[in-house]
Amino acid sequence: MYLLFRYHHIMPGEYEKMGFGERTVVRAFMHYQIEQMNEEVERIKRGA
Repeated sequence: MYLLFRYHHIMPGEYEKMGFGERTVVRAFMHYQIEQMNEEVERIKRGA
């Protein structure tokens, strides 16, 4: 939830008003973004 607010300016109330399918897609995108961010951190740590 925090990441949606921090990076995409989606308030918690907006997320709660979304339909089940829309929340499912948003969560999938959020998980993908977290994976991408973690990979970038690992690349930086390795100096690549």
